[in-house]
Amino acid sequence: MNKWTFRISGLIVGSELKLPGVDPVPGPQKQPDVLIRLRPVPELLDSPVKQGPGWQLSARHFLLRLAGIGGMLCTDGQTVDLDPAPGTDPNDALPFVLGTCFGVVLLQRGGLVLHGSAVADAQGRAFVFCGRSGIGKSTLAAALCRSGTHFVTDDVCSVSLAEAGSPVIWPDGRQLKLLENSITHLDLAAQRRGAVRSGIGKCYIEPPAPPALLPHGAGTPLQLAAVYILNNDKLSGATVIERLSPLESAQALHGQSYRRRVSLAMVRRSSQVALTAAVVSHVPVFTLTRPPGLDQLARTVSDLHAHWQELPQ
Repeated sequence: MNKWTFRISGLIVGSELKLPGVDPVPGPQKQPDVLIRLRPVPELLDSPVKQGPGWQLSARHFLLRLAGIGGMLCTDGQTVDLDPAPGTDPNDALPFVLGTCFGVVLLQRGGLVLHGSAVADAQGRAFVFCGRSGIGKSTLAAALCRSGTHFVTDDVCSVSLAEAGSPVIWPDGRQLKLLENSITHLDLAAQRRGAVRSGIGKCYIEPPAPPALLPHGAGTPLQLAAVYILNNDKLSGATVIERLSPLESAQALHGQSYRRRVSLAMVRRSSQVALTAAVVSHVPVFTLTRPPGLDQLARTVSDLHAHWQELPQ
């Protein structure tokens, strides 16, 4: 039985467990698109077509097994079954359910999933920031929200196509995940909502500008206006934004796939190639090189606002 209902990446999610870092959806909702359940899962898949460290993939299933955490089985983009390891707390597995497993669910449903955080301006234009783990995607998104933009999503960014064929991304109920120094620098301590996972030093933070304030509503997709690939340059004293060629853009988007080894294993059974081509055709992709450090963050935010004024409205 579903005790909780959430909206994640445009999907209604019913869950037997309260999901950390995601705001529940109030009131009655339609039938869930995805169910998160406590169920036994197999030790191994029958006839896997691909596998990697701790995971196996078949035509309909993705199995993730983590020592001391448990097993998780994603099926047909519709269910995520969680089987906690004996003697463990099921809640310890939920960051992996919301991360790797939900990324797989989106791929199973035909989406393109980028490892990025996103914000939107008052016109509903969405901007995605991709880059390696730890480069500051979430911190930049939080700082932009402090400057008047609206939060869209953190870490897992689902891209699909509108009826007209243009790429859109989905806002959802996720919260930001920030390190303590970023929380202090951005004065967000009052919006702390608990630790992400013991030992990694990150906390969930209620966004300064939540999705409910977006002009088109939290459940409506937003026009993807630009993608930025983040780089840090200790020798640079300025923000440098450079547009990539179509070929470079396609390569960059491939490199920023969420859980890249898994997404590559699923590429023939998903719409990743077609969606990447659509993004390259409709959306500019830039590299954003900036000086590192929280003391340089305000300058990067200012430079981005100026850059957005140059983009098509």
